[in-house]
Amino acid sequence: MASSHAATGLIAGLLATAALSPVFGAGPVELAAGAAVGAGAALLPDVDHPASTVTRFQGPVTRLVSAGARWISAAVYHRTATAADTARNGEHRHLWHTPAAALAAGAALGTAASLNPWALGAVLWFTIGVGLRGLTQSPTRRRRGDQPLSRPLATLAAAVIALLLVRGGASPGPYAGVIVAAGMLVHSFGDALTRSAVPLAWPLRIRGRRWAMLGTPRCLRFATGAWPERVVRVACLAAVPAVWIAIV
Repeated sequence: MASSHAATGLIAGLLATAALSPVFGAGPVELAAGAAVGAGAALLPDVDHPASTVTRFQGPVTRLVSAGARWISAAVYHRTATAADTARNGEHRHLWHTPAAALAAGAALGTAASLNPWALGAVLWFTIGVGLRGLTQSPTRRRRGDQPLSRPLATLAAAVIALLLVRGGASPGPYAGVIVAAGMLVHSFGDALTRSAVPLAWPLRIRGRRWAMLGTPRCLRFATGAWPERVVRVACLAAVPAVWIAIV
C-alpha cells in the first residue's frame, strides 16, 4: 500500500499546512514542503515491517532502525496486552500504527525541527525521499518491470528538493510535527479500511482488549492492492492540484 499511503499523506500534508497557515503563515513554498513531508510521513508507520518502503530506503541503516522499531513495538505489546488480547508477536501493525505513536513522533520531530535547522533539513530530506519512493511505486506491483524510483536517485532528488525548499524560504519547523503526525494518522486510518485493521484505541481498552483491531465494518473492508485502494490513490492524487489552486 506504499503508493496509496503516500498519496493520502500528500493531500493530508497539504491540507494540514493550509489549516495552520493562519497561525504560522504559509506561502506556496511552505505548502509544497508540507505536502512533501506528509507524503513521506504517511509511510513511517510501516517501519515495523522488514520489507517496507521506509525500511529499505537507506539500506542497512534503515533496516537497523526497523529492527529497533519492531523490538520496541513487541516489548510494548507484551507489557500492555491483557488476557483478552489475541496472542501476536506485537510487531507489524501494532505500536507504530496507533494514533498515540503518531502524536508522539510528531511532537518529537516537530520539536527537533523547530530547534535545529539541520534537524529540519533531515526531516525534509528523509520524508521527501521516502515519499518519492512510495509515489512512484505501483499500487499492485504486478506489472513486469515495475519498480519504484531507485534508492540512489530518490536520495539525491530528495536532497536537491529539500535544499531548494529551504533556500526558497520554507520554514515548516514549528508545525512540521503536526504534518508528520497527520501523515502517520492517515496511514493508520487507511489500514483500518483493510481486512487486518489496526489498534486505533490503544492504550484504551475495548471490551477488555487493549490491542483491539479496529476498522470499518467487516463487510466494507478490502484486501491490500484491491481496486478500492487504487480508487483512493487516484482520488487523492487528483485532488492535490484542485486543492492547491483553491488554497493558493
